[in-house]
Amino acid sequence: MNPTVLDIKRNIRSKRSVFLEQKNQKSPSKNTYISGLFTRTLLSVIFVLVCAIFVKSSDKNLLLFKDYLFNDTLAFSKINELYTTYFGKIVPEPIATSIPVSNTESDYVNIEEMDNSYKLTLTGNTMRFLQSGIIVFIGEKENLGTTVIVQGIDGVDIWYSNLSNINLSMYDYVEKDSLVGEFKDATSILTFMENGAYKSYDGYLS
Repeated sequence: MNPTVLDIKRNIRSKRSVFLEQKNQKSPSKNTYISGLFTRTLLSVIFVLVCAIFVKSSDKNLLLFKDYLFNDTLAFSKINELYTTYFGKIVPEPIATSIPVSNTESDYVNIEEMDNSYKLTLTGNTMRFLQSGIIVFIGEKENLGTTVIVQGIDGVDIWYSNLSNINLSMYDYVEKDSLVGEFKDATSILTFMENGAYKSYDGYLS
């Protein structure tokens, strides 16, 4: 056989070996992926079983679980941070479908204190989310009307009240500067809470 042909074949085999080696280094093995998936699934099942055992053990535990789940706001931002550390992202990346408005200052022309909240006179009938986060409540609040509560990535809950029209769902991830919805009478009522205590609007409105 022609020596030149032999050399070409050797070069091809050598390049193929190098390519396969690089490919294996870049791509995680199937066994590693399956092992990680099995571990996450197993831990999730264990968590559910522990909760079920806790609730079934006594009526007191059941009432405690219901009270915490339905009356308190779960710390989704902390849960997300902990889950992401060990298992990867639980909250999907936001899809850029909403159109940002201009600067925050142009959304309103006046701020008034209202009990533990703040009433904003808007330039129009819409405003933007002040912080990215997860929607943890949609419904009616006494003296505030239709309200959307977003637990921000900084751990602060922001209530957007007096809404007349929204197109959001529970546990949606919303991005800062995307539109909240339409407000009645061009008036937005905002409430800021952290760890169960009311906060001022400092750092969110300027």
